[in-house]
Amino acid sequence: MRDSLTQPFILEALHVHHGLSDYADDWAAHCQYVCDQLSVPLTVRHVRAEMPQASLENQLRELRYQVFINVLNGGDLLALAHHADDQVETMMLRMLRGTGPQGLAGMPSQRCLGQGMLIRPLLEHCRSELESYAQHHGLSWIEDDSNADTRFDRNYLRHEVMPKLARRWPYYRKNFFRNAQVNKDALSSLDYFLERELQPQMQANEAGLDCEWLLGFPAALQINLLRGWLNIRSLPLPGYKHLQQVLTEVVAVRVDAQSLVSWPGVEIRRFQGVVYANKPLPAHDASKAYKWRLDKSLLMAGSGLLKAEPGVGRGVLRIDEQAEVCVRFRQGGERCKLAGRDHSKLLKKQLNSLQVPPWLRDRLPLIYVDGELAALGDVAICEGFQASEGQAGYVLSWQRP
Repeated sequence: MRDSLTQPFILEALHVHHGLSDYADDWAAHCQYVCDQLSVPLTVRHVRAEMPQASLENQLRELRYQVFINVLNGGDLLALAHHADDQVETMMLRMLRGTGPQGLAGMPSQRCLGQGMLIRPLLEHCRSELESYAQHHGLSWIEDDSNADTRFDRNYLRHEVMPKLARRWPYYRKNFFRNAQVNKDALSSLDYFLERELQPQMQANEAGLDCEWLLGFPAALQINLLRGWLNIRSLPLPGYKHLQQVLTEVVAVRVDAQSLVSWPGVEIRRFQGVVYANKPLPAHDASKAYKWRLDKSLLMAGSGLLKAEPGVGRGVLRIDEQAEVCVRFRQGGERCKLAGRDHSKLLKKQLNSLQVPPWLRDRLPLIYVDGELAALGDVAICEGFQASEGQAGYVLSWQRP
């Protein structure tokens, strides 16, 4: 690979040391020997699995991919040696566990991973081809002794099932490859349709989806719209069961109940007839207060980021340099009169009328000037603190957590 490329690049090797086998150190030493012979720098990263045996395969995979994400920088390519037999095994495992077109599309030949790109250049070559190549060129390799343990699902397929398939259907790999390509093409067409439908909705609803709009589609398409929506948002995709739960417990409810459906990396909620998907909210201490200099950004633990940009005739009236600006959070019982309104109201009622989502209300930064409430994040300004035409002010922006 290194000798066939014409553009300048840096080639490095990465080995993930699981530490499970008695031979794990020998494998790392073999990798180091091979890399030394090729003058390729090697990085060895150690991981430790702690979950029960039944979930060991999945956990090791997650640990490996977390290592990949951690080491990849922008513009990096990570080449993995998955081949055609690995692809067939993956597709069969997914079928046996229950999957849709995305699972039946198999492993992609390339995809984004962290800041870099993961590629699988050997996916169209079977294991026997690669072994013949290695033998012809005098290459040495090590077999992982755990690959013979048929207690693991993949190994059971490899040793017990695939040989029987090969005897009955010698060309099964080509058929699986064709099936994967058909599903990829179908997914590509579906994604094109979904994005055209979803983008106007997301623009109109702050990246959310109108529940009535979503329920206007056939049930099967509702699931695909949810999946496409999460994909556009770059959020982890769940299985069918969770997506069905979102429809029944969040989207289809008659009123805006405080429903929450979650899975690792995602929380789904509903407000004002719109369903929202976000990363899990971080821990937040509502009793914490911050002093703020408006010429600097303010990072608040669990509550996002506050910024103030100079403006004329808009935003918060330019504050005297001697004034103390403090950021606090709702404790209960606060009142304020919004700019242009006739009466003061409880903050709780103000936030409801301003349509601040319930899960953000306790995290909304309240800006006080010399002890008086001046602004509710970037949502509203209190009476007496708004910049009038021609007056210098600060335009506030709140990056939600």
